[in-house]
Amino acid sequence: MGQGIQQPSVQSSGGNAWVDVVKVLFEPGAVFERVRSGPAFLAPYAAVMVVQIILFFVNLSYFKIALQNQMAAQAAGRPLPGDALLVIFGLGILLIILTLIVFISAFLLWVLVSLFGGEAQFVTLLSVALYSAVPSAILLAIVGAIVLHIQGPGQLTSPQDMQPALGLDLLAPGAKGFMAAVLKGINPFSIWGVALTGIGVSTTHRLSKGTGYTVAVVGFAIALLIGGTLAAVFGGK
Repeated sequence: MGQGIQQPSVQSSGGNAWVDVVKVLFEPGAVFERVRSGPAFLAPYAAVMVVQIILFFVNLSYFKIALQNQMAAQAAGRPLPGDALLVIFGLGILLIILTLIVFISAFLLWVLVSLFGGEAQFVTLLSVALYSAVPSAILLAIVGAIVLHIQGPGQLTSPQDMQPALGLDLLAPGAKGFMAAVLKGINPFSIWGVALTGIGVSTTHRLSKGTGYTVAVVGFAIALLIGGTLAAVFGGK
């Protein structure tokens, strides 16, 4: 996939990829300049996964309640899986889905950059996708966990309810399926991520800011449509 296939770098051009997971929030231009010089996707990927694993265990009791309520509504009398099975399958599915989302996001960016005339580099765009995911995959996840524990488990009818309303879903509390997923996906943290993506694309591929933001917005819209469709098909609502 172009010249982007190269060895990932953890230390590059005067910066550290692990520190850049934090710096990308307030120094995105500098971080993506380093990514342009040497793609570094292992550090942000590991950071996202570690935070998600920790929050999975922090929220495990709520996940059990949500799953139990869903099973009670769909199949009365069916026993809840044991804790070990819940952890294995719940955590495994979470990590697989997150990994797929990252690669799909990078692929979308690769296609869009190619369409807009850039020489798309997949590994570089994978790094951009991962660093740009920090607001949603880390900050939103932490804030969501805090809000969830403040609200308590009373409103949980399924695992999908474990992400509290923090975006446009606040305006339509009764929305279900496709619309609920799309509205939930539009929130301050995801918009922050779109802005970072635009900066990352334009910086790493030497494209105009307008082109970078266009790629980011179009990619985000496609991702929302995919997420909403999957929610409608598999959400059962």
